[in-house]
Amino acid sequence: MFSITVKIEAIESRKRNAGYLHIINGLFLIAKAADYYRYTEYKSFLTEIPLLLIGSFSLFYGLFRRKIDISNRYNFWLRLLQFLAFLSLGLMMVSAGKFTFYISGFVFALLSFMLMISERRIFEETTLFLDDNGIKIPGDYRDHIIKWGDLTEVIIREDFVTIFHVKQKYLQYQVMQDLSTLEVAKMNAFCREKIESPESVPVKNSSAGLDR
Repeated sequence: MFSITVKIEAIESRKRNAGYLHIINGLFLIAKAADYYRYTEYKSFLTEIPLLLIGSFSLFYGLFRRKIDISNRYNFWLRLLQFLAFLSLGLMMVSAGKFTFYISGFVFALLSFMLMISERRIFEETTLFLDDNGIKIPGDYRDHIIKWGDLTEVIIREDFVTIFHVKQKYLQYQVMQDLSTLEVAKMNAFCREKIESPESVPVKNSSAGLDR
């Protein structure tokens, strides 16, 4: 099996937008906590403090994430706090009896949970794996496998990997690691062997009957 660390633009875009999503979560959490505080006639100050702290830190983290957390080591834990905060807020709002109050809390809790799972993956190394089954490409929630039989050609160079699909589509990724000439040659030979092997060729059903 071979592996290549690459840059996947869709995942890079998700990384760049992570800070904005923290800001949105922080603003919404503070706003909804303030709504609940007013609804309880300003009698729930102690329960508001954790929510306001998480919301405020989410804003701060979203604005300065690239400076204070270059390695993204705190992103997952902040998403977990946001999930718990929105879930708690939703449960508290149930007692308020207003559907729009508590459903918004649960919706943002679900979104925070999904972000927590997907962002944990996108902040890991994005690596293509080439094995007997095909090419494994990392995604937001799960890896995608392209079978060798669905490919017409794979070109690996020191700077780019280009994958050509039988449906006349292609994927191209920038290589983010140093590859030697020998490694490139071995991987190209491996891909060519797998694509040209009989097991990789799609079986076409003939519409004509058997000759008699």
